[in-house]
Amino acid sequence: MQWSLFVLILMGQCSFFTCHLYEDVERLTNSSQTTDAWIGLRSINERDIKEWHWSLPGEKYNPSECKPGYEPEWGPEEPNNGGENPENCVAMKPSKEWYDDDCSKTPKRFICYNDKVILIKESKTWDEALTYCREKHHDLVSITDSHQQRWVEKRAKMADTEFVWLGMRYTCTLDLWFWVSNRLVCYDKWAQQETAECGMAVVMKRDGEWHKKADHKKFHFICTK
Repeated sequence: MQWSLFVLILMGQCSFFTCHLYEDVERLTNSSQTTDAWIGLRSINERDIKEWHWSLPGEKYNPSECKPGYEPEWGPEEPNNGGENPENCVAMKPSKEWYDDDCSKTPKRFICYNDKVILIKESKTWDEALTYCREKHHDLVSITDSHQQRWVEKRAKMADTEFVWLGMRYTCTLDLWFWVSNRLVCYDKWAQQETAECGMAVVMKRDGEWHKKADHKKFHFICTK
């Protein structure tokens, strides 16, 4: 009964929408910001119909994915492209309202994004990697959406081993893959359909695809800060 309840709780996690970039902006603006600041949102069109994209490669502006309370906060009648020159960049007021502006206009402060993942270039077994991450950082990395996948891929490309350990393992008791952060696998990027086996954990290849490997093998690994 306890195991069944545990699984149901985890499965419920897969139903929540996330909007990491908006949440990060929300957290940053809770600081002592007193002037307007650029954020990483830009239009790729000169005039008329705007197509907004985040500066993170491949991350399109999609406010419909946001959780309630984390929607983007455009100011009244914004974006309006109302200047003499095309207003293809987005800035934020201290009140947190967003507005489009000329990218080459008067310099403003800006907000940088910290992805909070780190590649450890030491070859360890999966258990050793887990212990290392929890003692020196936070945990072995979990990937729950395509946004996180892109950040981890960038780190994996810098590894000297063909694979890097991720924080996912197979449990024979529950007959499922799970993240060490106690999340079910709501998102995946398997290279092929993997047959679940005891004593297996998940690695990412440098091309970003996931594979299963015996947990006693030694690879570099990625921790969360």
